[in-house]
Amino acid sequence: MKIAMACVALTGGGCAMAREEGAVPPVVRQAHTGRWTAVKDEIWPKELAIYEGRSRGDLSLYLASTATDYIAWPPFNEVPKGNEGLRATGASMAGKTKERLEMTFLDMALNGDTAVVYYKTHRTMLADGTPVDQHYEVTHTWIVQDGTWKVLGGMARARPER
Repeated sequence: MKIAMACVALTGGGCAMAREEGAVPPVVRQAHTGRWTAVKDEIWPKELAIYEGRSRGDLSLYLASTATDYIAWPPFNEVPKGNEGLRATGASMAGKTKERLEMTFLDMALNGDTAVVYYKTHRTMLADGTPVDQHYEVTHTWIVQDGTWKVLGGMARARPER
């Protein structure tokens, strides 16, 4: 499933998401169970919502979705960072609402109350309106904390030429 997010000034900086069924098939390693599908159907919309908020210069939903000991490694940081770094990034994004980003779900590994989501992103405009052509590969590790799926960690990297 391919998800496209486009921030449009006419909608007040909000993002419209378009689903393109069958655009990129998921990597199939094993037969997925009904539970796998249910977990994906719970986590993937949370991923999309995090990025939708980000497109509005708002990381509050991302921060609300992080587990207690969250740490992640964005592609532009030399080292991983936790919630303090995420809050600082959010403060620097305030008022920047022009990001355009396409997200493509690839797969998910699931073991008990731990899930690792694999996806690709293609950013064509930075939050300040600067046109770019940036491709990333991203993982988020989700855990169940107090009955809710939360992001424990993640990593993103610029997609290498293959």
